[in-house]
Amino acid sequence: MRLITRTLALLLTGFWATVSYAQSNYPDKPINVIVPFPPGIVDGYARMVATKAGAILGQSMVIKNQAGAGQRIGTDALAKSPKDGYTIGVVTNAGVVSGPALATNVPYDPIKDLSYLNMIMEAHYLINTHPASGIKTLGQLVDKAKATPGKLNFGSTGMGTGFHTATEQFVKNANVKMTHVPYKGESPLLTDLIGGQVDMAFSSIASRAMAEQGKLVMLAYTGEKRSALLPNVPTAKELGIPHVSSGWLGFAVPAGVPAPIRDKLIAALTAAVNDPEVLANFAKGGGEPRSLSGDAFAARVKRELDEMRELNKELKITID
Repeated sequence: MRLITRTLALLLTGFWATVSYAQSNYPDKPINVIVPFPPGIVDGYARMVATKAGAILGQSMVIKNQAGAGQRIGTDALAKSPKDGYTIGVVTNAGVVSGPALATNVPYDPIKDLSYLNMIMEAHYLINTHPASGIKTLGQLVDKAKATPGKLNFGSTGMGTGFHTATEQFVKNANVKMTHVPYKGESPLLTDLIGGQVDMAFSSIASRAMAEQGKLVMLAYTGEKRSALLPNVPTAKELGIPHVSSGWLGFAVPAGVPAPIRDKLIAALTAAVNDPEVLANFAKGGGEPRSLSGDAFAARVKRELDEMRELNKELKITID
């Protein structure tokens, strides 16, 4: 019995020594980064930060795009990845908030199955109408919607998307009723908004070019403070409409990755987000850098998930 006990003790000592060595020498090979959407502008932000973080860690970060199902395919792949720190992933509120709150049969739990590293960027929305509407301010829009409940409509980029849920949140907080018209993407949405087929729509800040051409009227910005790109556009909060959600971008690992490895990743990503080149790139596109990490990031995800589920008790949105 003593021999068995001594043997087990030696085996456990060797095991923990191996684990400790692996953690202290992390990373000693390239790190895979799952991106749950196709190449594009947002993918570019993730690649830049990952490249900077990889250089800080002394290993390359290899991007693997796994798009589909509103980002749920890639997010599920991340949740089911090995817990060794060699697979991390990009997460957004579409994959860990809207999807789990609104979709049926989501195969992962965004709270239990993921461990959150850093939120790196937040992207707020513009609230627009078209020139022919005669509406010049957000207050006028709200007044008109209250005077004609359900007659004004708003467009979105599709059922359950960030544009849709953020607009529904705005409608609720403004205490008005409007009719939802879903589109398949921002381009057809803005085409019909310009043409007056819809009365109001949220859009990305990139649409400011259309407003500068006189095709749209920017009523408000949904950030906590005014955008440096649009200093003359008031925030919804300034105008009495609190807490309109935004889109955001961050990184996570599967739950169970050892704390020392998580800490190294968080430190590298934090430094990467504060790199001058990254900050300039975000500012150019209207994104606001965020360095919300660890437990604080996880708490934000949980709060938004709870809020979305509560909102959906009224809306009863179901997405496939």
